[in-house]
Amino acid sequence: MLRTRIMLPFVAVTCGVLAAQTSPPEVVFHGNCENGLPHYQQWFQKTRLPQGEAYLAPDKRKQQMLSGYPKLKLQMSLEEVEKLLGQPDFSSPLPAARLATAPEVAKASCSNQIAYIVNKSSENMADTSDVAVYLVFSRSGKLYWAVPQNISRLRELGSPTPWRPVEPRISTSTRVVALSPV
Repeated sequence: MLRTRIMLPFVAVTCGVLAAQTSPPEVVFHGNCENGLPHYQQWFQKTRLPQGEAYLAPDKRKQQMLSGYPKLKLQMSLEEVEKLLGQPDFSSPLPAARLATAPEVAKASCSNQIAYIVNKSSENMADTSDVAVYLVFSRSGKLYWAVPQNISRLRELGSPTPWRPVEPRISTSTRVVALSPV
């Protein structure tokens, strides 16, 4: 009986600790990320896609995107990108994730994904048959990934992980370049 009284609390505490270790933390995305650009639904409604007709960018717009893309450089601002490619078709801003238990930040900083659509035939925002250019900006507003989709003459720029090189750290035998988040 004494053994049961000792073991039962021990098992209950152990199970509680294990459950806490296997439960993912609750993460929330909260903040106002309005950037003055249309969201996907707003852009979609302006096209003929709701009537079942494909969207084709006007030739002048397509040419601006295709000729401006090779001039893109990582760490450009949205304003610099717009000078090369024109205004994006739509934007998907996203506030930074934080643990639900963490205090809310006073000013939300947002990452931003923008899209330049050349050819689209479905309402699916992420259709893999779209011909488009997607650009991803860090919370500091700098370009860190440019992805042409179904445009063979354009190459991806950057990486989906917003890391940037920092000052090299020199050891006695090897030079090591560390990475830090943007």
